[in-house]
Amino acid sequence: MIVMLWVCSVMLTGAEAIVLPGQTGIMAGKWTFSNGAEFPGATGALEADAKGILSLKYDFRGGGNYVGAYCTLDTPAALRTVTFRVRKPAEAQLTVRIADSAGQSFQKPIVYEHAGWQPVACGMKDWTAHWGGANDGVVRPPIVSVGILIENVSLNSPVGEIHIADVGGEQGPMDSKPGAEKAVQGEYIATDFGADSGFTPTNGSVLSDGLWRVDFSKASEASLRHSLSIFGQPSALSLTVSGGHKGNVLKLTLGSHFQNFTRTLGILDGAEQTFTAAPPPDGWEHSGAEEKNISYPLRVVDLTIERGEGPAQATDIRLIRLRCNTTVQPSGLIVLLASAHETGVSGNDRNARWGCTMWNMTANEVAGTLTLTLRDWDERVLHTESRPCTLPARGQRHTVAIDHAVPASLHFADAEFRFDAPEFAPATSRAGLTQPMADTGDADLRPELPWGMGVYLYRYGDYAQMEKIAAAARAAGVKWTREEFSWAGIERERGVFDFTFYDQVVNTALKHGISVYGLLSYWSTWTKAYTEEGIDDFCVWARATVNHFKDRVKHWEIYNEPNIFFWSGPKELYPVLVKKCYAAIKESDPEAIVLAISTAGVDRKFIQQCLDAQAPFDILTIHPYRARLNDAQFIKEMRSTADLVNGRPVWITEMGWSTHIGGVDERAQAQLLARCYLGAVASGAIQNIGWYDFRNDGDDPFYFEANFGTLRTDLTPKPAYRALATVCRTFDNGKPRMPKRLPKGVLALEMGDALALWTQDKPATVTCRVGRGERRVLNLMGEPVQAEQDGSTLTVPLRPGSPVFMKGAHVKVIVPREKKAAPSEPDLLRF
Repeated sequence: MIVMLWVCSVMLTGAEAIVLPGQTGIMAGKWTFSNGAEFPGATGALEADAKGILSLKYDFRGGGNYVGAYCTLDTPAALRTVTFRVRKPAEAQLTVRIADSAGQSFQKPIVYEHAGWQPVACGMKDWTAHWGGANDGVVRPPIVSVGILIENVSLNSPVGEIHIADVGGEQGPMDSKPGAEKAVQGEYIATDFGADSGFTPTNGSVLSDGLWRVDFSKASEASLRHSLSIFGQPSALSLTVSGGHKGNVLKLTLGSHFQNFTRTLGILDGAEQTFTAAPPPDGWEHSGAEEKNISYPLRVVDLTIERGEGPAQATDIRLIRLRCNTTVQPSGLIVLLASAHETGVSGNDRNARWGCTMWNMTANEVAGTLTLTLRDWDERVLHTESRPCTLPARGQRHTVAIDHAVPASLHFADAEFRFDAPEFAPATSRAGLTQPMADTGDADLRPELPWGMGVYLYRYGDYAQMEKIAAAARAAGVKWTREEFSWAGIERERGVFDFTFYDQVVNTALKHGISVYGLLSYWSTWTKAYTEEGIDDFCVWARATVNHFKDRVKHWEIYNEPNIFFWSGPKELYPVLVKKCYAAIKESDPEAIVLAISTAGVDRKFIQQCLDAQAPFDILTIHPYRARLNDAQFIKEMRSTADLVNGRPVWITEMGWSTHIGGVDERAQAQLLARCYLGAVASGAIQNIGWYDFRNDGDDPFYFEANFGTLRTDLTPKPAYRALATVCRTFDNGKPRMPKRLPKGVLALEMGDALALWTQDKPATVTCRVGRGERRVLNLMGEPVQAEQDGSTLTVPLRPGSPVFMKGAHVKVIVPREKKAAPSEPDLLRF
């Protein structure tokens, strides 16, 4: 999986500060230029004319990620919004940054396609990235500085300028919700290690209702594994235990983003003891990604007991509680987690149990009202009810379950739970009940189709489980899978290759009609990583691997995301690996297709670095993760990326959104999956796209890395699974194309006998001319859409972000003639 790269500091460098004439009041300040020096290469300047219009000039011919104009306020202000007018190239992407009183920086993009003057208003919420200071995503007024940046993304020309005028601001509270002014500090019991605590014992140890039995005659240590997220930003963790042998050593490991922190809590003496530790990083041993900031929530991932000076005998340790002192922000005072489970079918009804688990992080119980609303995919209300609900204090879990049936004909229905209480902002959570596909799907290999998925069969050592996953992917219409071929797993000793497991992976995929592209990745334990010698060893292994699978696998990707921490050696060595590995692959199989570069995000600078180093490849691979999807901008960006590599094929081998608490909800994930698949292929620049990933990586609802899947860990589908199936199975033939003429704000993909229509954020009604013959009109869940037909004219309603599909008889979109209006400045854009 991938990490989005964010800038770690704001650097105000450049010419002498500018004071704009007439800029007074709360936005009075000094403007300076930044060339984004932490990403070297960009140049430019900041100038102002007599009317107070700023000109931000940029030159990205030497690289770089952005340039910016920053205003350091004379008097820090509690801003509610920042307003300004801006004129830019239509394709340009802007970003607004602020820095708060505690040294934390925030940013979010402005994406629109208007080339004239555009008035905008930036609110102080919904930031897509934050860093520095507390690094917790909470703005602490007053605001110290404001920046307006132009990004080196999708620009038709690397040299140009933008103009900024009428910078102003509105003062006031950033969030009018009661209680939003300050965080709450308190404590809660993170776990009592009870029967439903979710810990997994290792090395033959057993955990039963808080009693942990460990036999040191059989193993020198044992662990309890988990991914238990800790609410808020902890200031202290206290573990209370009793028993064990005198001299046993207790260690705790906390997880952050792709990194772990471990420390020794203490040595057991056999009596009841409480061990207290401050949170990382100080005093903790770090492993994993070398990131500058800790990402919250922290997670309990491992509690380990070592024999130490104790005897080699069995012992019992009573785990009493893990208590946490923490700071919780207002938005996290009341937390809801919805769930949905089918309980059977009765006639025309599908019985279901809708659950809601709630946490109240305040020191007192909270009495309120819990409302359940059931809806179908098209947001029609199926049922609603409310009941009184009192939440216990200090993070004690409270669960409510409501049984109510939905029509069995629906492919999808979901529950929205809402908790309302005086003095608190409403808390909500949604969960859906999605039906699996009714048939097994097509088992024919169809490598000409672009529909991929990170099925990752290599993650299943249980072959029966591997088979189930492949069958589910086949039923959804998946035709490609990205599978990691581990050097360390295949060649554990120099010159000794074991392909047994990977034979099973490849054969299982092919059996279900899914072609494989192999990811040649990482380093074996015995080599010298990130050296020329290590690269030569890598190529020997790659040559043997390609030769073994050359009758079954024809596409090979060289390494994963070398532009970030997955490649911890010198970046200039990666092109060396590509050159040598490309030759090794072609030597083993001249028909093989080599995929390379595999960037986290669309890292144009790293791609250009590889091009300049003459790294050979047949297909460029990218992972264009993003917080928000602007469809038209995404399509342009994919086309400009193909232009960067002179029209060579481009594959998206990872992209996705997580449904963790704090991420997108399951409905939004389904819409985003469909829109990025349709938009990528409609761009004409992307020949294959694969989502990360097919199944959730874990059960922790608060950990974003665990919740990208279209299936939950128990293999029940999210609506994203149905969305995937509707896209892949509807577009099962023909060449993709985007119609040249479409109504304003409408996007479309044509492929064979199928057409998809969608909008990004506004409803629309599209009129189509239809030919003779049968035709199906479906929503994203594959359910029939009520489209009005009058003779050969079909009227199709579009909801924002939710594509509609037509399959069968030919359909042509009718584009209405638009009356020419007198030019006027567009409406205020709020973001």
